[in-house]
Amino acid sequence: MKAIYIEDQGSTDVLTYGDRPDPIMKESEVLIAIKAASINRFDIYARSGANKVPIAFPRILGEDLSGEVLDASIPALESGIFPGSRVVVDPRIPCWECIECRSGRNEDCSNRQDLGYNIDGSYAEIISVPWKNVYTIPDSISFEEAAAMPIVFKTAWRMLVTKAKIKPGETVLIHSAGSGVGSAAIQIANFFGCNIITTVGADWKLLKAKEIGVAHALNYQENKNWPDYVKDITNGEGVDVIIDSVGENVWEGSYRCLKRQGRFVTCGVTSGHKVNLHLGQLFLNGYEIMGVGGFRYEEFQTIMKLVHANKLKGIVGATFPLQESAEAHQLMESRNFFGKIILTT
Repeated sequence: MKAIYIEDQGSTDVLTYGDRPDPIMKESEVLIAIKAASINRFDIYARSGANKVPIAFPRILGEDLSGEVLDASIPALESGIFPGSRVVVDPRIPCWECIECRSGRNEDCSNRQDLGYNIDGSYAEIISVPWKNVYTIPDSISFEEAAAMPIVFKTAWRMLVTKAKIKPGETVLIHSAGSGVGSAAIQIANFFGCNIITTVGADWKLLKAKEIGVAHALNYQENKNWPDYVKDITNGEGVDVIIDSVGENVWEGSYRCLKRQGRFVTCGVTSGHKVNLHLGQLFLNGYEIMGVGGFRYEEFQTIMKLVHANKLKGIVGATFPLQESAEAHQLMESRNFFGKIILTT
């Protein structure tokens, strides 16, 4: 099969389009012809070596994918996954045997496998994965929209629902609406009946944000007083919840925007990871500051139920053929996109 793989870490020049061995379907797996794969920030780190991400070589990159089932084991057939089924894959694979998995904390699995990290991933024509990680997708969404979902929707759901426990009527500030996590979080917050304020890094993204259900969008790059606008929008109270994948550049302003008992959840530090924390304000105002802390298998099950109910879908920002993965990575690094960047086979 054709695939994009790396034999060393570095610039986009290390991305190689070539032949790799076809995967062999193991017991309790599903063999899938990949139709679309999305690019995540982790793919950039794995390729470049940034954040000291270790990779064994050669490695086919890529976490998220959707496709069509070629063959399925008996457990998959019994669960309704057949040859020809249109499917999406949860790329985080628990072992189901360690103490964490057996105690219901599979997000902390000691032996977890991750597509594109410690096993070959989605930048390929074919893949074989455990049937438990395979979900059918409705005809109402495309392969590209489905591939845009897993990691970012798992992240956004974990932040908003599992960690922050959002409630209808609360006000949520979502940073970086144009990112995969941001655009997913907007949909989830809308589903829960929250009021949404978001920030973007370019004026052209303001309209895009409003098109997917945002009432108030602010350009934090051009308007350094964006925290004051957030306070004005909320009549001086601030927001109940903040969802952040940016880090250092928005930390100080975000902290100013939290109302009493506010919750701040972070999943990324693309602009830097060192910030100053005012502990006095933290305990006096009852703030909660949380990290995403992994993903629970059952969270994606719930997300997929909402996908089948036409409540959620992936936001596609740009598509490239598989062999143009270098150009796709460069676009991701430029941040000049809105939604997910997709590779198609």
